[in-house]
Amino acid sequence: MPAGARLPDRFDEEAGGGEPPASGASRPCPFVRMKLWDPHFHLWDVSPGTMSGHDPSQLAAVDGDPVYGRTRYEADLAIEGFELTGGALVEAVSVCHVEEDGPPFAGSCVAEAQWVSGQLAASPLDYVIVASAPLEDPDLPAILHELASCPGLRGIRQIVNHEPSWPRNEWRGDFLDQAAWRRGFARLEEFSLAFDLQLNPGQFRKAARLVARHPGIPIVIGHLGSPTLADLREGKVYWEGLEALADLEQVHIKISMLSYADGEWDRNPLVRDSVRRAMDLFGPGRCMFASNFPVEKHVGWPAARLFAAFRDLASHLDPADQEGLFADNARRAYGAAETASP
Repeated sequence: MPAGARLPDRFDEEAGGGEPPASGASRPCPFVRMKLWDPHFHLWDVSPGTMSGHDPSQLAAVDGDPVYGRTRYEADLAIEGFELTGGALVEAVSVCHVEEDGPPFAGSCVAEAQWVSGQLAASPLDYVIVASAPLEDPDLPAILHELASCPGLRGIRQIVNHEPSWPRNEWRGDFLDQAAWRRGFARLEEFSLAFDLQLNPGQFRKAARLVARHPGIPIVIGHLGSPTLADLREGKVYWEGLEALADLEQVHIKISMLSYADGEWDRNPLVRDSVRRAMDLFGPGRCMFASNFPVEKHVGWPAARLFAAFRDLASHLDPADQEGLFADNARRAYGAAETASP
């Protein structure tokens, strides 16, 4: 989710446009019902007096309802052609606490993890949690122990996007340059936790050097590495950095939030071709489609539209690779159960 403010009506990144795929472009394979394990979605409560750790000034009330809970998410993902089997709940408190003198971040991380645990526990589906934690905090081991009391904890995300900064990193700086943060990152292996790496293309090479020193920490790059259309068009920084990350076997990548590059990305050949190039770079076994709900819904991408576009992106692959992109790869990356059924 981009930094800084409430969810906009739509992202105001560089306009894309592009043309619809030509009549000779690839089409989806014959219709087959697909199991879906969604590796990136959010739940939040921004009602007055919320105890969820979420900040009503930074997160929107989706469709006017301040609580986007598990039942709403599952209803949104109940779409023809797909069977939701679970997924990875990804923290949302990293987009809160934008003020330097705001409430303690660690306490909000724990509050959110406890709140989402209660939401997910009532579902028969196979969910895991990617919580947040301040890796630079000297009390990090105690924080991680407290988070680990929440069933299903599999990973940590702490947004590191810097210049442009998402969202409080404008005053915190680039975490990748900070020794205390890097020491905290290294401790994730002690807790058998993956790390969701949400960063900008200009940080790719720096991140690759850090990740290479810790091969025991599974890494999942968020949102294709947060490229804008300018990043994709200019190419060199994005693709050379992404190749450095793809060379590391423990790194996976989420194909998600493509609306950040272009609100009509399914009609933009540059975005579509870039996704397929990234899939070739990592191999289909280390890529995963993700909803980023409710954010994508809020900017005009209901689940039926989103996952139809994803199916089209994968239409050139064989059925096993498609199943990996929609479910199996993400399960493996987060150590979730190999099979699940509602």
